[in-house]
Amino acid sequence: MHLPRLAPVVFFVTTAALAQIDPATFQLQQQDIDRRERRENQKIEQAEEPERIKLRTRERDELARVQRETALAAGAASATVVATGTVTAIDTNKFVQLKFAEDEVHNLIQNRLTPEMDARFQRARNAVNRKFTLERAKLDAQQIDAGDATAKQRDRAIKTAEINEKFQAQTDDLAVEQAGEEAKLRYIHTTKINAAERDLAALTARYLLEQSTKGSAAIFNPTADPEYGKLSAARDQAKSSLDTALDELRVKFSVRRTDIDNAREDEQAKGNNG
Repeated sequence: MHLPRLAPVVFFVTTAALAQIDPATFQLQQQDIDRRERRENQKIEQAEEPERIKLRTRERDELARVQRETALAAGAASATVVATGTVTAIDTNKFVQLKFAEDEVHNLIQNRLTPEMDARFQRARNAVNRKFTLERAKLDAQQIDAGDATAKQRDRAIKTAEINEKFQAQTDDLAVEQAGEEAKLRYIHTTKINAAERDLAALTARYLLEQSTKGSAAIFNPTADPEYGKLSAARDQAKSSLDTALDELRVKFSVRRTDIDNAREDEQAKGNNG
């Protein structure tokens, strides 16, 4: 048994393992990654579109319901005027409330249901992106040629890519969480804003109706009515509260994002020093 004769074999195997992928094979592998990534994203899009159709259908149905109720209210108001010969019996609050209901349909779809759906599919897209980013990084690592340090450099590149993938998952999840929390704030505060707009519209309609019954010109001067000022202030406060809440939320998430970045940096430093 002559062990020294194994040396050329070991050298050949090691050299083959560390050899760069030839350009043609490298290109084919890149194309394969691109193709598989595209197919997975297509599956997500195919699953997403029916959900969007459901949301659009629900929005149309809800708005159509409000429009039917508005038409009925208008018909009832016209009948009241004909029967009584006066507009004093018209329920202006009914129309104002219906406008509020219409605004809330848009609020529900835009600031609650759509963001909830977007979050589900964004998580799926993020996962696909991370998966294939890691595959590309590992493929690129096979192209590293650093002489005697080739194996070490390739291993370090792969470890760095894996660390990046790990912390990118945390960053992606944080971004989805932040978008969801921002949507919740918009939904809650938009309802308050819509309610304030409703109250302002009710006040205006009531005043105009009263003026018309007195034979006065139907002109409303908001600055002359203290109640209008109070309601305007309530609406403006609701808008300001939303902006403040969003700013505070972004600060909180910025801190968490910085913590993730620092943890990524620390782990990469450990890997480089190992």
